[in-house]
Amino acid sequence: MLEIKGLKVSFHTYSGEVQAVRGINLKLEDGGILAVVGESGCGKSVTAQSILQLHDPAITEYKDGEILLDGKNLLELNDRQMQEIRGKDISMIFQDPMTSLNPTMTVGNQIIEVLREHETGAGGKKISRSEAFDRAVQLLKMVRLPNPERRMNAYPHEFSGGQRQRVMIAMAMACSPRILIADEPTTALDVTVQAQIIELMKEMQREHGTSIIIISHDMGAVASIAKNVAVMYGGLVVESGTVEDVFYRHEHPYTKGLLDSVPKGGQPKDKKLESIEGTPPDLVKPPAGCPFADRCKYAMRICKDHLPDETGISDSHMCRCWLLDPECPEPRLSRRKFESSKELSSD
Repeated sequence: MLEIKGLKVSFHTYSGEVQAVRGINLKLEDGGILAVVGESGCGKSVTAQSILQLHDPAITEYKDGEILLDGKNLLELNDRQMQEIRGKDISMIFQDPMTSLNPTMTVGNQIIEVLREHETGAGGKKISRSEAFDRAVQLLKMVRLPNPERRMNAYPHEFSGGQRQRVMIAMAMACSPRILIADEPTTALDVTVQAQIIELMKEMQREHGTSIIIISHDMGAVASIAKNVAVMYGGLVVESGTVEDVFYRHEHPYTKGLLDSVPKGGQPKDKKLESIEGTPPDLVKPPAGCPFADRCKYAMRICKDHLPDETGISDSHMCRCWLLDPECPEPRLSRRKFESSKELSSD
């Protein structure tokens, strides 16, 4: 349904050219859920917003690549054509609903505005305001917001964080889009509300067949919702595959670092959480080699000098790491894990 091929996105700033996305490939299946994970600044949100071309055109340059929706390159469309796609074919839930919702408009009017922009009624005309009002109430019921008729006249500041996120989901689903992009949809919400929002998105996917791209650094949330996962670092996809590939058969040291940093059930309270030492690379002057080389305990000289190619491990699993090169003198990461488990079992 949606395919990103060799996408490169740069921002021209006072500090220089920020190469935020440096040639990535992603695929979203019809009715599938793709998660894009990685720490802040790795290019996740830039990728998501590039699909809808939401960046400031005065400083943004799409240097290379394609974003294909049903074979049509979205980067070749003008703003009027993109406006037809935004909200109707592809919708987006933003990271902070408090700053994404208009504080001067009631929640009801904001949903009605979306519906009247894209939806048509009898005779091909825009639906009436009364029809849009009724639809908006149904949408708030769908996301299980209490007293939807009364809350239609409330302003965003009168809602809790979880309720605002439900309103955002209702707005995003207003025109039954084929693709829903959720950028950190559970950030700043408590754990119980996070679980409710994730379950609500899964329900939308099941009932409406919506394809979902979820941007997150929460590996637990990713494991509970996604079918496929792409791990980004330094503006690149360093590993991608099914949830099982990435969580249980990962090959990239950065993926391992992310998973090791997640608290494990039953671990002692006094045990410190694992962390990845060092800092991400400066994308104004990105490194010539692997962007993770300076933080990787398995790094070799070639890692710092040359960027590894994407290596296909299986039909569904890809990794960009020199440890997978046939001439690498060190055993690959999966071999290291296997030998370590043998040592533990023999002890």
